[in-house]
Amino acid sequence: MNQILKKEISLLLVVVMMWMTASPLLAGTQSDKKEEKSVPGLSMPKIRGTLRGRYEYQTGPAMSRFELRNARLSADGTLPLRAFYKMEVDFCDEGNVKIKDMYAGLIPFKNFTVSIGEQRMPFTIDAHRTPQTYFFANRSFICKQTQGIRDVGIRMGYTVTAPFRMIVEGGVSNGSNYANEKTAWHKPGIFSFRLQMFPYDVWNLSASVQRAHTMSGNIYHTDYDLATYYEDERWHLEFEYLHKHYQQQAFDDIHAIDAFASYHTPIKRGFFQGISFRGRYDYMTDFSDGKSGFDEQNPTRLLLTDYERHRMTLGVVLHVRNPYFLTDLRLNYENYWYPHGGAKESEQTKLVAELLIRF
Repeated sequence: MNQILKKEISLLLVVVMMWMTASPLLAGTQSDKKEEKSVPGLSMPKIRGTLRGRYEYQTGPAMSRFELRNARLSADGTLPLRAFYKMEVDFCDEGNVKIKDMYAGLIPFKNFTVSIGEQRMPFTIDAHRTPQTYFFANRSFICKQTQGIRDVGIRMGYTVTAPFRMIVEGGVSNGSNYANEKTAWHKPGIFSFRLQMFPYDVWNLSASVQRAHTMSGNIYHTDYDLATYYEDERWHLEFEYLHKHYQQQAFDDIHAIDAFASYHTPIKRGFFQGISFRGRYDYMTDFSDGKSGFDEQNPTRLLLTDYERHRMTLGVVLHVRNPYFLTDLRLNYENYWYPHGGAKESEQTKLVAELLIRF
């Protein structure tokens, strides 16, 4: 889908959202309005927005920049006969207009959902977070480099309540990342499966597997992910490990780790209502995105696109006392090191100051 069409869809979405928001207000001013009948299962669309602006200072070489990282607008709600939907567009995702979620779903029976459209495939924990739920200004390597797939397909989920809560999810998608989904036909694309278990309300255990083809040469890879976290009113402790294996020895097996801790303490008075202290270590081996082609010196081997790296992140989040909107000020220090060189210009040791508003 070209950029012009994406912008047209985005603008249309804004108009539709504004109309849906304003129509009940305008209707209420009509003196000859007839008594309306409520429709079971119908809810007014929930209009939400996320704005995330930041300042970054990179220490070597010394450079800085201001950035509007996200400007998202979304609408979601329920419809009669146990249906639901979501539409979300980001007007500034790395400077581009990008469709994030566009799907419709049904609840055929209790605890079972099925949805079709543009959405996240059920795999990993961290990749399913949205900007307002990020623990750090920048996503983990698991989320940004090795995973993070959003695609057009079908997703199903079932929640088991006894002997403890479990969520079983599966999905199938094109594997084209929303490209040419109208004109192109695909070989079997991405197959995803995830099981989440909650032995206790504060404890999550997650296991997921995904099989997908690369955009270069249709070489399949299988990904495995294990994760767990503990979360109460003060603490969030999380660990996630991902292993990616390519067929035909097209690339070395990829390993990635994300481990972090967050501690929150409330503040009784003042401009801020709380403060969170956070620390993270994440790591990934040499990585190929599978769509940049093959190495010229070895035509059977996928091109290396990201070098092995480590990162230590220290962060403080100041939570503004706002009873209406989520308002956070994030301060992060990221220290990168590359055992074999190959650092990208935008992924080096840096300071990040970020303001997030979710309304």
